[in-house]
Amino acid sequence: MAKPYLYVNFIMSLPLHPAIVHFPIALITAALILHGIQLWKPNWLGRVVGLWLMGLSTIFSIAAVLAGQKEAAKAGEIGYPTETLILIERHETLGNIVVWGSIVFFISWVYLFFKYKNDIRLDRLALAFLLLLFMIVTVSAYTGGQLVYIHGVGTP
Repeated sequence: MAKPYLYVNFIMSLPLHPAIVHFPIALITAALILHGIQLWKPNWLGRVVGLWLMGLSTIFSIAAVLAGQKEAAKAGEIGYPTETLILIERHETLGNIVVWGSIVFFISWVYLFFKYKNDIRLDRLALAFLLLLFMIVTVSAYTGGQLVYIHGVGTP
């Protein structure tokens, strides 16, 4: 009979970053699209849909960065070429920008939402920040894809 700690070690050794990282990408994209629809057709959706999705995205992006730091430490032990390590560093920087940008943007959006409840300018400003965050997430996802599919980082 297997010992319970073997299961815990197995679970802890699984790479969580690839499993978690898709949630912030999808949630930020959904927030951008649905918030844009809400601006275009206000009666179709509530004003808080994009806000809720941004909140969920913030939680998942924090988890993705924490899991990514663990994976980056593993990659540092393997000894990849300099080009790959530079790309890992760029991916980490973009991930940190996404996380901190998400945190600041979400907290600001919540504060301003309650302070200026019916101001359409706030919704337009939020759409602009969502678009900016979406572009940063897209570049970060692209560098992550390069790391996996071109440089073989995180693959067996």
